[in-house]
Amino acid sequence: MDMKNIPRRINRRAFIGTTGAAATGLTLIPGSVILYPLQQDNWWEKEPLRIVELEQGFEYGEKADLLKDLAANMEHVVRFTETSPGTSFIDEHNLFTGAKINFSTLQEYINEIHKRGIKVVIYYNVHAIVSSYALQHPEWQQIKDDGKPIDNVYSVDSSFCINSPWREEVFQTVRKLAGYEIDGIFYDGPIFFSNTCYCKHCKKLYIEKYGKEIPSKTLLSSKRDDPAWTSLLEFQSDCIAIFLRDTNRLIKDINPQILLYMNGNTLAPSWPTGRENRKIIRETDILGAEGGFLYGELAEPVYKPGATAKLLETQAEGKPTVVFDAAKQGPWTYSSLPPGELNILYSQTITHQGNVWLAVCNTSPRSHPEEMRVIQKYNSFIRDNPDPFHKTESLANIALLWPQRTGNYYSGSSVPLTDFTKEIRAAMAGNLSEEFYGFYDGLSRGHFPFDVIDEVTLNNDLSSYELIILPNAACISREERDKLKEFVTRGGNIISTFETSRFNESGRLQEMPLLSDLFGIKKTGDIFGPLNWDYITLKDKGHISFKDIADNNIYAPLYGLKTEPTSRAPVYFCKPLPGSYAASPEISEFPFIVENNYGSGKSFYFAGTFGGSLYKYRFPEYYRILSNLVNATCKPVVRMKNVPTSVEVNLRKKGNSLFLYLINFTSEMRRPIQRIIPVNGLEIELPVRENIKNVKALWSARELEFTKKDEVLSFILPEIQEYEVIRISI
Repeated sequence: MDMKNIPRRINRRAFIGTTGAAATGLTLIPGSVILYPLQQDNWWEKEPLRIVELEQGFEYGEKADLLKDLAANMEHVVRFTETSPGTSFIDEHNLFTGAKINFSTLQEYINEIHKRGIKVVIYYNVHAIVSSYALQHPEWQQIKDDGKPIDNVYSVDSSFCINSPWREEVFQTVRKLAGYEIDGIFYDGPIFFSNTCYCKHCKKLYIEKYGKEIPSKTLLSSKRDDPAWTSLLEFQSDCIAIFLRDTNRLIKDINPQILLYMNGNTLAPSWPTGRENRKIIRETDILGAEGGFLYGELAEPVYKPGATAKLLETQAEGKPTVVFDAAKQGPWTYSSLPPGELNILYSQTITHQGNVWLAVCNTSPRSHPEEMRVIQKYNSFIRDNPDPFHKTESLANIALLWPQRTGNYYSGSSVPLTDFTKEIRAAMAGNLSEEFYGFYDGLSRGHFPFDVIDEVTLNNDLSSYELIILPNAACISREERDKLKEFVTRGGNIISTFETSRFNESGRLQEMPLLSDLFGIKKTGDIFGPLNWDYITLKDKGHISFKDIADNNIYAPLYGLKTEPTSRAPVYFCKPLPGSYAASPEISEFPFIVENNYGSGKSFYFAGTFGGSLYKYRFPEYYRILSNLVNATCKPVVRMKNVPTSVEVNLRKKGNSLFLYLINFTSEMRRPIQRIIPVNGLEIELPVRENIKNVKALWSARELEFTKKDEVLSFILPEIQEYEVIRISI
């Protein structure tokens, strides 16, 4: 690996701001703005943030000591009782007991926490309003498209609209807070909901901007190719961005060193909430999302925190990121995740460069010593070894696309359960989340370091990647099509699935997929399936995709798309069987894999839900197919021997150091994960041209013996317990 020749990613460190006094009036016409470099002395950029939120109440000194014991350097104050009336629902609902904080005691509290070297950030709920206060201001409430106010936030609360005069009540509180020695303000929200907002203020603003009545969000959600859907999404995300812009102007005019950030969007459609991360980060200082909130039977992918951290890094454009991790199993607020789950929350978040925010939700943290030891161990490790987690650069040569736009426009896009959204399952074939996480799992288990990007990234410099994976990226623009073609023409490679590029950026079905010539197909037909007991078959004997696969007939994905190839088609669907025991597989006329040379690069197109079936069924042959194609299109950046697939790998650099991160998921095949099982004798190789000074395992604090031959660095890690970071000094 030649460190000198590695292309540097461009980090656009810029902040949109204004001069003059903070604006408090609402307008959908952007004001005059200036673009200036982000100051290098912002405290939130100097080191990794170790944020702990203790939701249980404590006396000030006791809480400060506990935060220090947990090696935190920042906290959220969730028990501040004098934000806007009705917003302190923790106290209104008597969720926790203990000392409360108001304006008369705030400075005393700040002084106590600051003595321990911990930053104080005020938690400000701007999405859930206690119903008793909401009823006093019906003109401020968010209104559903049936004309009724929303009344079921967390089953019992309402919500105010940021376009109503309530915004001035919020700003008054923010002005007052900014006069104290606080270090930041965190907005929980703001959001719209899947069926709001139709208050008179939103209606007026929408007419002013678009010259027509605001359409029904509920009705349009089933007709997403309607131009009104685009306008509605743009309107709501702009409203949130303007609210943040006005807040940040107000704060920074008082004290530029007060941090502002909010709870942004996860790997999910943004339409139910109006939160569009690319707009949010232009108006705030940190980009964060709830990647580590786990629910119910823990059916979500175990990779959720890491995937969120990777996406946030892409969307933050050089600003810091934070993954919100909760040490509870929702919806049980008074619960505590076991040590194994806490290890995975922390290790994924920090490996992929997210700052850690951890909410300790149980009623008595000190009664959970094992869990507290995990928190203390990770925070202390980050404190003592900041370099691997602060302003490093990814060395991945693979990018996995999270198709954000497809999430908003495609019928196969589901909405996950969160604290802000109810679960909405995709009604059609091609579940976007399953397709994405199938590839995420396959790459992780194959020990391939990779980035997560979005559509905006496709318009940037892609030269650092050798492979881009498009997991059913159904909706793309012509500009993105051209960028992908240019990428492959110049020697890049792509893997695509199912309905990728079959729709334009507004969700309108195209006569042919926009990337059809790149895929090597000339015609598409109907979707077929579900293929519950059917097969695909190898037609082109010896093709690389089936290397080390014993059978020519293997499982078909759940759904397929009829296509006609113009290029090599090594694998075909078999004709659907009438029953699992009814007949033998027989090749059909429809290809499953189409391989196409395009310029100096190559495309592998899967005409089916390959990623979704990998996610649901975990076919060993599918893992092998993916590994075969990745190895055929990418140079390895790390090789692992005697390492189970339950160890994830990442590789980054900073200065003259390479950092190899190893996340151990090995456990007892159940969730919640109680404990991590150590792995022994890991053999690791990296192609490195430079001379190596030393190799050190930071988590286990041991120097490692190594050899260097033919520009390949080799060493053995005797054991990995929960986690490891290996520093390779050059």
